[in-house]
Amino acid sequence: MRITIDEHLLGLENNQGINLDGLENLTEEELLDLHNAVLSFLPTSHLNDLDLEQELVLQFRRAQHLQDSVLNRPDIPANQQAQVLNSVASTLQQLVKMQSEYYTFERFKKIEGLLVNMVNQLPDEQAREFIRKYEEELVK
Repeated sequence: MRITIDEHLLGLENNQGINLDGLENLTEEELLDLHNAVLSFLPTSHLNDLDLEQELVLQFRRAQHLQDSVLNRPDIPANQQAQVLNSVASTLQQLVKMQSEYYTFERFKKIEGLLVNMVNQLPDEQAREFIRKYEEELVK
C-alpha cells in the first residue's frame, strides 16, 4: 500500500513544529508506512544507531498487518497464506529470543554490579588477588 503525504505535513508552520493534522485518522499500517518513509530520509551510519528491538517489533507489526490482509482471502493460494503465517511466527520467535537474551544480559550486569560491590568491601590485597584470578578465568 502506498500513501501520499501532503507537502504541508512536511513543512514547518509558525516555526512551532511540524503540522500533524490528520495523522490521528491514519490506520496503524499507514502510520507504519509514514514512519518508514521518514526513516528512509535519515542516515544510519553505524549498527549502534539502529534500535534492533524497535526494528524487529515494527517488522512483526508489518507481518501481522500482511497476515490480516491475506488470510481468509480465497484469491490467495493456501501456500502463500502459509508463507505469511510462517513469516509472522519467525518474527515472533526472533522477538522471544531477543527478549530472552536481553533479560540474560541485564541479569549478568546486575550480578557483575553486586560482585563489584562485594569486592570493594574486601581488604585491598584480597580484592587485587580476586581480580587477578577473575581475569585469568575470563580469558580461559
